[in-house]
Amino acid sequence: MSPNSTDSHPTEPLPILLANTVSISRGRVEDALADPASVNRWVRATGEPLALFPPPSSSDQVGSSDAMRLVSLRDAVRRLAAEKTRDPRLLGQSPVTDVATATSIVNDGAAFGSVWPELQWHGPTAFRRVVWAGGTYVDALTTVIARQTTELMTSPQWDRLRPCLAPGCAYFFVKDHLRRQWCTAACGNRARVARHAQRHRIE
Repeated sequence: MSPNSTDSHPTEPLPILLANTVSISRGRVEDALADPASVNRWVRATGEPLALFPPPSSSDQVGSSDAMRLVSLRDAVRRLAAEKTRDPRLLGQSPVTDVATATSIVNDGAAFGSVWPELQWHGPTAFRRVVWAGGTYVDALTTVIARQTTELMTSPQWDRLRPCLAPGCAYFFVKDHLRRQWCTAACGNRARVARHAQRHRIE
């Protein structure tokens, strides 16, 4: 397990949480969406706070084509994030090699599923829920993330996007305060340990 596979910053935007399903463990790339079963676990954990309606049933299974669309979107987001941040990391690089292809993947994902906001009432209080129809729950979530990617990239948060340059990290994060340098405190600790070891080697 990657040292940071379970501690991705929970407040990151959803497209960045998707991008951060790629991690590094012992010098090797790990993919949290490596197979449909893994995709199913990630989708249920990630989709639950969004309260997409209707929710997935317990019998729903992620198909290979659904999984591929989500992974393709993840790889597109990682390419766009790497280009924006001039990410120097070699491990975990996206297989999508150019911005034009990544942009097409995001646009196609945003238009793929039938998803729309709906006004609802809880007593006197209005609330918004996201409704989907046709296709699968995974495709609905993929559509939502693709649309949020467009919103993120055209917002001030995109200018604050950073690659985490701690040893053995493949994550991105949105720098939400001036002193933040790493995606998590654990990565900050690893970076400090690595700097300390490097100074001792030089001495």
